[in-house]
Amino acid sequence: MVVWRATWLGATALAGVVAPGVAAAQQAEQARARDFAIAAGPLGEALITFGQQAGVQIDAPDDAIRAAASPGVSGRRTAEAALARLLAGTGFTGRLRGDRVTIERLPAPATADTITTDALRVEGQQTAEGGSARDARGYDDIYDRDTTTTYMGKDEVERYKGVTPADVLKGMLGVYSGDARNGGGIDPSIRGISGPGRVPVIIDGTEQALTVWRGYNGASNRAYIDPNLIAGIQVAKGPVSERGVDGSSGGAVVVHTLDATDILRKGQTFGIEAKLEGGDNSTAPRLPRLSLGQSYRDLPLFPGNGKTEGLVNYPSRDPAVQVKARGPNDNDLISFGDKAARIAVAGRLGTIDLLGAYAYRTRGNYFAGEHDAGYYSQVNADPKKQGTFIQRMAFNYRPGYEVTNTSSRTSSWLAKAVWHIDDASYLKAGFRDTRSTYGDILPSRVVGWGGADIGSIQWTLGHVHSQAYNVDYKLKPNLWWLDFKASFWDTHTLSDTNSNGGYPQAASYSDPILRDTAILHQRNDRFGAIASNQFKFGSRFDLLLQGNWQREVLRPTGESAVARGASYCGFFCGNNRSGRRGEYRIDMKAEWRPASFLKLDAGVTYAGFHAIDDKLRAAIAAGDKLLVRGVAGYVNRVGSFKIQSKDDYRRDTYGKAIYWGNSIADATLLADTAAANYTPKLNGWTGYAYFDPFYPDARGKITRSQIDCLNGAYSDSSRYRPDYSGRSVCAIDQIFAFRNLAMADTRLSGHDWAPTASATAYLSHSARAYVRYAEYFRYPSLFESTSGFSQSLNADYPLRPEHMHSLEAAYIQDLRPLLRLGDGRKADFRLTWYRNVTTDVIDRNTNLQSSNLDKQILSGIEAQARYDNGSVFGDIGYAHVFTNRVCDETRALVTDSGSTWLGKIPACVKYGFYQGYLLTQAAPDDSLNLTLGARLLDRRLEFGPRFVWYSQYNNPLLDTLLNSPDPVQGYALNVPYAWGRNLTVDAYVRFRVDDRFTAEINGTNLTDHYYSDPLSRTLNPSPGRTLRLSLTGRL
Repeated sequence: MVVWRATWLGATALAGVVAPGVAAAQQAEQARARDFAIAAGPLGEALITFGQQAGVQIDAPDDAIRAAASPGVSGRRTAEAALARLLAGTGFTGRLRGDRVTIERLPAPATADTITTDALRVEGQQTAEGGSARDARGYDDIYDRDTTTTYMGKDEVERYKGVTPADVLKGMLGVYSGDARNGGGIDPSIRGISGPGRVPVIIDGTEQALTVWRGYNGASNRAYIDPNLIAGIQVAKGPVSERGVDGSSGGAVVVHTLDATDILRKGQTFGIEAKLEGGDNSTAPRLPRLSLGQSYRDLPLFPGNGKTEGLVNYPSRDPAVQVKARGPNDNDLISFGDKAARIAVAGRLGTIDLLGAYAYRTRGNYFAGEHDAGYYSQVNADPKKQGTFIQRMAFNYRPGYEVTNTSSRTSSWLAKAVWHIDDASYLKAGFRDTRSTYGDILPSRVVGWGGADIGSIQWTLGHVHSQAYNVDYKLKPNLWWLDFKASFWDTHTLSDTNSNGGYPQAASYSDPILRDTAILHQRNDRFGAIASNQFKFGSRFDLLLQGNWQREVLRPTGESAVARGASYCGFFCGNNRSGRRGEYRIDMKAEWRPASFLKLDAGVTYAGFHAIDDKLRAAIAAGDKLLVRGVAGYVNRVGSFKIQSKDDYRRDTYGKAIYWGNSIADATLLADTAAANYTPKLNGWTGYAYFDPFYPDARGKITRSQIDCLNGAYSDSSRYRPDYSGRSVCAIDQIFAFRNLAMADTRLSGHDWAPTASATAYLSHSARAYVRYAEYFRYPSLFESTSGFSQSLNADYPLRPEHMHSLEAAYIQDLRPLLRLGDGRKADFRLTWYRNVTTDVIDRNTNLQSSNLDKQILSGIEAQARYDNGSVFGDIGYAHVFTNRVCDETRALVTDSGSTWLGKIPACVKYGFYQGYLLTQAAPDDSLNLTLGARLLDRRLEFGPRFVWYSQYNNPLLDTLLNSPDPVQGYALNVPYAWGRNLTVDAYVRFRVDDRFTAEINGTNLTDHYYSDPLSRTLNPSPGRTLRLSLTGRL
């Protein structure tokens, strides 16, 4: 490949195009085209001339174009039209991106079920790109963009959509989904970053995530999408600054649904596609038969009624929800218990494209794998410890047996219309409606009280009804100052999730009527807009201005357990959050190409937000006196200490007075009075002495130097009881202060500036490297800004936004010259290094409040490569995490402030601190994805395997803290379920029967491996071997 650099064209050639009235319109029309005079002849010479006349840079395969001839082009035309004419009949295609054109050989003739598009690819083109062109661009972007992305096209999504919606992310390098087997949603994790607000899922420009409380085990940021509607998924990694994408600190998952171009073949004005699927590894769930509205006293076997262990308001062993898991003999190979169908109709009426689609899928509970369950069946793991649940999971969820609460049923409608107004603009509108019913259980209710019933509980199902509307407009005449895009969207989600904290049926001793205390009814509404315009100042300098705005409202619907009376619901119920949130971002980004070998980018973002807790505001407005508890300070607590002087007694009295909430003045008076009247006792032993209170700074932080227990002040063994001689019994206790909550406490807001900069060097005709620095402010999500059980606001220390500093460097190599591949083939390599440091990272603290930790550090490398010679193809990706640490000295000191671990937990820990959410968001340190394939019989037959491997969970400090004789306290408040080293093997065979019908059979987890997914918050194994047959027909 050789690069020709076009000569500089001054911006004056486009000056004066704006004038009032009709004259302006005429001049604008002229500016959309320019004069070309390129004679017919060798294609290479024609391209050089085209680059000079159009003011663009040409990247072309030098050896391939030598034998090609161009018909030339003359007259006044747009650059796109001139290039298309220049390449007509040459066997080459052009890809126009800004001032750069990439020339490639046209692929082999398309098969009958392939959708073809025009030869010319134009970034920012005026038509809404879809079909195979969209997928080709998505895969190319992995190696063409100066940011890191990964992509999965329509065929791949439909092939490996798996058992649950989260499976659509499997096989994407460095990408996972949290709680993949419970709840029916997608909760993305990118490079170890996940959680509310950190990785948005953007579906056709809309956002619809719903943060669902998972009890003590954190929260799932679920996005609901029917995989049968997906046409392509692009994952952007790191803080993105892409046009039309409002990402976040972790990146973004951008989902495109079906378009008319996915259905219509070239030249068609009407088309129908029908798809039928059937699979095994499914058994119908045996849903509980509840006795709601009856008295528990009429049910002899109900817990707390004398014959069944338990309490009526905590009926974890309710016989109604207990089932005996079905075994391998019930997993019929030809059961087709997993059924799916989709029909899509598309038409083209003049300049309007229309699409309508309906999809339906139903499947029962799946069966776990049968083999290699060693990591999950460790007989030496202590069953009494919650830290060993995952290591003993196979004793409860037996290999090859049914996994309860994993069924799903989804039905979806999709409608789209695109009006191609003219060559320079289009208007697009879309509507999507999805109803989902799925297995949903609170993680703590799986294990029950003591774990005796793990794997034998089947709850009622959760329900979600989501709707989304979007309108997109684009205007791009050939004017340097006008390249405009705007999108408006609106989403509504009604959810009935089993996340209220109770049980499917429960009562109280004073009110014996059974009610559903598990269900939580909520409505989440979002509205957003994004608009941008790009200016082109000649061929070397571009400027992009973009604005984003979004509003979110969360409300409970129906009666919550609290509203009906919490006496029968118990202490754990009441997670009905209510609030509002708004956020805006204004981006300015400039790109300068001072030379053919260099590109420089720089930008700045101004962003802000506000969030309001309406539940608390309503309570305050109603006159309720809401007490908020805060940490006012700390005191050294010394056990079995010998009081030897009046000073010791005074300090002890003062410390106790402060600990119990007295003011400093009152505590001083009490201490002075007590010391004045003190007479030393015979031995002076005291149970606990409270010495030397100390206080946090303005951000709530303390240091080790403030703690006398750690600086040797109480290390003299002679000061302790003889039986404690030589052992320090020193700890710290928190001093709590209470006050009435004020209206100001219910609102958070903020605004900040953040810069970005990058540089790209074109090292040769086939290699380039770039380095990119970006800052990003991630503001508290609505979940983090509102109060509910086990995570509430910290009124004394309001949340600050997370501030990410991201550094990324990459090397990209086009391997085709080295491998002597012809044009139209693919061979690329990419190596990426990244380091993200996020200060003020938000996590839950030991008082179950949202708080800021000092920082999180993530760094690693990713290597990707692909190869496709037309007959044989494959891609491989490897990711390694160098560092995943969370640092906060205060959190280390108070995580377990008892005498055993005080001062022994380091300020920086792997993955996150215990009781917090970050610990359960850890991703594998190493992962490897490999896809292979072949095309035979004139591309009618295609087949290949996929291998997905990741390393075992590795956290030595956690193992030490859990397996010591005196384990760390509070671990049960958020159990991080580990996972073993895992390799899953998938494969497919696709055969095009004729021009209309295609059949495919695919299998996932072909080795029937027993395993658990990373980032699981619910204790259950992943699906075993699953086979699926599909038939697609087009008319």
